[in-house]
Order: sequence, then structure tokens, then C-alpha cells
Amino acid sequence: MATIRRFLRTSLNRSYSLLQFPVRQPFRRTLGGQWEQKRLFCTEKNLKENPTAETSTKVETTPKETQEAKQNTTPETDSGTKDKSKAGSAPDSGPRWANWKSVAAMGVVGTGVVLYYNYEKERVLSDTKITVTGKPAIGGPYSLVDSETGKKVESSDFHGQYTLLYFGFSKCPDICPTELKKMGRSLDIVDAQANIPTVKPIFITIDPKRDTPDRLNAYKKDYHPRLMCLTGSDEEIGKVSKAFRVYFSAPEGDEEDYLVDHSIFFYLMGVNGEFLEYFGKNLSAEEVAHKMMRTIRADMAERSMMKN
Repeated sequence: MATIRRFLRTSLNRSYSLLQFPVRQPFRRTLGGQWEQKRLFCTEKNLKENPTAETSTKVETTPKETQEAKQNTTPETDSGTKDKSKAGSAPDSGPRWANWKSVAAMGVVGTGVVLYYNYEKERVLSDTKITVTGKPAIGGPYSLVDSETGKKVESSDFHGQYTLLYFGFSKCPDICPTELKKMGRSLDIVDAQANIPTVKPIFITIDPKRDTPDRLNAYKKDYHPRLMCLTGSDEEIGKVSKAFRVYFSAPEGDEEDYLVDHSIFFYLMGVNGEFLEYFGKNLSAEEVAHKMMRTIRADMAERSMMKN
């Protein structure tokens, strides 16, 4: 009887095992970045009694399956993308920080920084007070030769009128003609104002060796009709240039074809021969004219107050 019972028990166990069926779980990614394959065996009874049999059913693996799992298990390195593609998972596309929102945010921040910098710059400049007293020591008495009459002209001969002086030379290829044209246009703008006195333009050569009275007479015909050209000896030109802080450099020797390097300014002188204002090369004819009129009006107002 015992033998029969063991036979029946063994047969029933074998028959019961035939009712089991394997369910192959898909690959899962663990926290460690590894992949593993699990086989779950579920019975009809377990599925009916426990719907969550996936979590409660015992996991069994065979030696062959363990070997396959070891082969499929690789650490996630630079070649991890290849392993993921084999498993049917799309590779990670990486962080997407450079979108339109981040670009707009960086633009707003950059604009704010620029505006704040400009605000601080203006505030510092407005808080900085510059006090100017007196006038530069520019100008002085001089004695030169009028190219048109050939007679001596003193600086005191121009007292009672405003004068605009320029230092240059007739063989200047570009700077002097451009500046003299600008001087003429600025004087035309000033002449159009009825309440501004007439300004006398004066050209003083810094190259007396070549700028003879005859040459200067022919030279001035291309510019303003009131333009007066003055020349003199080397000593006289050196003295007046030093008085007006004019820089110039001419080569020494008997060579006739040379250029003279010199500073480029207009000097506005008052009715008593005093220095009022200077105008640089960077200003346009309109800017020179408006600055000249503003300076002359201020000088007229000051002299009127001194008389009263």
C-alpha cells in the first residue's frame, strides 16, 4: 500500500507540474543601471487567487538562464547606448537647456545688466562736479605781413572785431583745404544771424619758406571771400605759433617738396584780442557755427554787464 501511495503521489506531482506555464518578463532597468531577465512561473490557481502574483510568486532561474543574464548584464558606460538599443529602449537625448525660454531669460538678464551699468555711469558722471576757473593762456600780440597788401599787420589792428584763426600751409594736400572749406561754411551760417557780429577769418602760414605773398594771394581765392592770409619770417611765425600753442614740424634742408605736420584747430578771438574758444577737426561746420555763436553771445552779454 505504501508503495502504491508513493507512486500515486509522484504521478500527481508530475501531472501538476505539467499544468504550469512560463511567463517571460521583459527586461527591466534597475537602479544600478543593469539589466536582468526574470522568469516567473504562475499557475492557474495563483492567477485566480492572487491577481498580483507577479510580486508574490517565487522567482526561479536555471543555470543556463543565470549565464544568459550575466552576459546581458553590462555596466552603463560610454557603450551603454548600444546596450539600450539592443534591449529596444530609445537612448537618452540629454538635457534640453538651450530652449527659447532660457534664451529669453538670458536676454532679459543681459539687458538689465547693460541698463544698470549705463544708469550707474550717468549717476557717477552727474555727481562729479568739474569747476573751471579762468581761461587758457592762448594767444598774444603778433606782427605779420598781409599777403594782399604786403604791409605789416599787428594783432591790435583786429581789435573791435571777432577773428577766427587757422594755422596751415598752402601745399597741404587734404587737411588744410578741407578745414578752410569748413571754416567758410561755418562763417556763412553765422553771417545769416542778424544779431551776431561779423567774424574775420585769418589764415596764418606755418611754411613761410614756400608761402610767399603772391602764392598766398592765389591760394585764398578758392575759399571764403573775407579770408586774410598772413606770412612772415621764420622767427615771426615761430613766435605766433608758440603763443597759440600750435605744433608744427617741417624738415630742414633745401628740399622743396615736403609736408609739414601740424595741429588742426580754429581759434576764436575776442574783440580785445583775448582767446575765447577753439574748435577741433572732429566738429562739423554746423557744430562750429553753433558753438561760435553761443560763445559770441556769452561774450557780448558779459561785456554788456561789465559796462553797466
